[in-house]
Amino acid sequence: MTLRVGVVGLGTIGKRVADAVLSQPDMELVGVGIRTPNPTALSVNWKGVKIYCTENERLPLFKECNLDVSGNLSDLLNEIDVVVDCAQAGEGVKRLSQYKAHGVYTILQGGEKHDTTDFTFSTFGNYHQAYGRQAMRVSSCNTTGLVRLISVLDFHYKVLHVDGAIVRCSTDPDKAQNGIPNGIAPVFGVSHHGPDLQLVLPHISIYTQAAAAPMYYSHLQMISIELENPLTRLKIIETLNQYPRILIQTKQEAGVNTAQLFNSFNNSSRKRGDRPELFLWEESIQLVGNRLHLMTSIDMQCITIPETIDAIRAITGIEKDRDKCMILTDEALNIVKKESSYKIEVGI
Repeated sequence: MTLRVGVVGLGTIGKRVADAVLSQPDMELVGVGIRTPNPTALSVNWKGVKIYCTENERLPLFKECNLDVSGNLSDLLNEIDVVVDCAQAGEGVKRLSQYKAHGVYTILQGGEKHDTTDFTFSTFGNYHQAYGRQAMRVSSCNTTGLVRLISVLDFHYKVLHVDGAIVRCSTDPDKAQNGIPNGIAPVFGVSHHGPDLQLVLPHISIYTQAAAAPMYYSHLQMISIELENPLTRLKIIETLNQYPRILIQTKQEAGVNTAQLFNSFNNSSRKRGDRPELFLWEESIQLVGNRLHLMTSIDMQCITIPETIDAIRAITGIEKDRDKCMILTDEALNIVKKESSYKIEVGI
């Protein structure tokens, strides 16, 4: 069976989801829906992907750009099984009733509120709870990284409590004009990341703080985790290295800051220099008593892409085996680890 997928929105996330769907062996990208012509739409059109206009009153804009349009949003929804809405926060919920009316499975991104669908998905945490739902939200970039990390540590060493401090980018590369030019903007009180993690792993005790800094690549997480049975630092590193979508490198390999980390991956063979894995600096991983301290880097442009592809299979039930699903996804995205890594026992 091949799933027919439509993507709405072609921004930072949408264009990556579209490329990821194109690479999957069991999915067909039927078309993409956008409200305004843009260079990304043109590049997708060159690949032979159909373009649909999500707002009828904007159709003349496409004609002015000589961009072929295959129809409106309803036309796209009539042709697909699953829609992945990757538009900016607050836009997906406006279309949710239309998605429901067409009977398509719906996947929203982390910018939407949890109560929009009443289910926040993360592969490591609740893959097997997705089947049978009509709509769900994929967790945000920072939460996706936290769920991968905490679910593994909790399974092997039992997590008693987590404290996290997050220095996040104030904007994305394609929205640099919206960033903070000189200053840091703190979130006062608990940030949304801890409560979001508890939507997926409700038994975890966690408190997170966050601040936005004038940068547009790679959030930084500084995390302290109290463990019941921590064993040794080297054993913890060995455990984390066994899991897919978690990457540990030394500062000599990857660089001593996020700019050097970006440069390292930007010079790799990966498209756009993307890093969907949760990245940890090996030197940052320290065990003091039963407290584990570490630093992670989140490529917010792409860390949720593997989970989004997993979500398509999970919600439709086309692949009910999480390990097989992850292998399919990761092989297509060229981030696969050895097959023995895909025996995931964490989560539900």
